[in-house]
Amino acid sequence: MPVILHSATSIVHLLAVGLALLAGTAILFRPKGTLGHRRLGQLYVGSMAVSLLTAFGIYALFGRFGIVHWGAVASVVALLVGVGSVWCRSVVASWLRWHYFGMGASVTGLYAALVVESTYRFFPATYFWQSTLGPASGVFLAGGVLLYRHYPTWASALAGSMVPRTSPRPMRRPLRSA
Repeated sequence: MPVILHSATSIVHLLAVGLALLAGTAILFRPKGTLGHRRLGQLYVGSMAVSLLTAFGIYALFGRFGIVHWGAVASVVALLVGVGSVWCRSVVASWLRWHYFGMGASVTGLYAALVVESTYRFFPATYFWQSTLGPASGVFLAGGVLLYRHYPTWASALAGSMVPRTSPRPMRRPLRSA
């Protein structure tokens, strides 16, 4: 049986990933746009940031920067799209769509990474592409289909609960001359 925890970095990584999995899964099943959604989202983003930073310090699989690290790079991009759209919501009219797809891609990538981490340890390295990346690709495909399929329902349900912010600053009333 291969060693699962190689260093203190891998322990922190495992704990952060576990927290991100819990928070990300909870967000999927809870109402959107609420204070609870925002708090869970902050927990998810924080734990993902820690897990991604530590991922770049773990080289036990290949001994060098490998395909798993490129997945972490893609995860950083997805997370930045999801969070950046919220930060820019006052100037980007379609921020909610970008948030939905960025965070959806982030969570899908997290589930795919779970599949990768779970499978590569149990099969010989010669079967890595079939036993690990094949199932992970299936997770990406399923996640993409679900994101695409549920977006219209999600967007219409949320449209009434979100207050649009079209201006970066509140408008001042013009002064009246007396």
